[in-house]
Amino acid sequence: MRDSRRVLASVRDDAPVVPALAPGAKAWTPVYIVASPRPQIGKTFLARLVTDFLQLDGGTVEAFDLNPDATALADFRPGLTTRSTLDGTEAQMALFDRLIAPDGIAKVVDLGHSSFERFFTLVEEIVFVDEARRRALELVILFPADAHPASIKSYGKLLQRFPHTILVPVFNEAILKGRKLREQYPFGRAAAVPLQIPILAPVLRSHADRSTATFADFHGRLPMEIPIGHAFELRSWTKRAFLEFRELELRMLLEKLRASLK
Repeated sequence: MRDSRRVLASVRDDAPVVPALAPGAKAWTPVYIVASPRPQIGKTFLARLVTDFLQLDGGTVEAFDLNPDATALADFRPGLTTRSTLDGTEAQMALFDRLIAPDGIAKVVDLGHSSFERFFTLVEEIVFVDEARRRALELVILFPADAHPASIKSYGKLLQRFPHTILVPVFNEAILKGRKLREQYPFGRAAAVPLQIPILAPVLRSHADRSTATFADFHGRLPMEIPIGHAFELRSWTKRAFLEFRELELRMLLEKLRASLK
């Protein structure tokens, strides 16, 4: 707890509180946490997707990689990703100082499964959700769903621990392989409607992993190093995937507008 108090003091250290904006304006900046207690369930792939989506139309995004393994977010998006750790108070303060900064820059955290419990314990202990909202930040947890009991149990615990946080189950068809898990991943608010990520054919996934282009690039121009047919298929797939994130943002905005009218 002594270390947590130091992190909390750092978060609260005279940081400016963002004033309310005019009705209709985007008065919040998202902090996306892509998290699961289990490995090999498409978490880093999902982090890549949301990072590239936030870059669309010139958006600014800062990403953090908390994976001890290779082939993580920092390897795919090195120009905007910082490798981070929760080992020690100084490292924790450095991470949460950036996440809480009211600078208008969207944040994405690719949270390694080995850091899952420690990260959310810190979020709870330093009252991160409340401090974030004082700065017009919105914490959004993207939780890759799978059928393993550990995932289902951890999702339920997050619902209980953070009832006022947007916790969104993500159903990736490549991971679920046709299994129906809606009942195992309930949600209680409109902004937390599950996301559906369409399956990406292995040959297209291979091109996406090897190419220097981002998914945002596929959404716009077509990379020359990929065969034209596959490039068009990737563009079509990316537009479908990005539509899920666009609709999530719209649901969040509508929820905030309704709350302001009340």
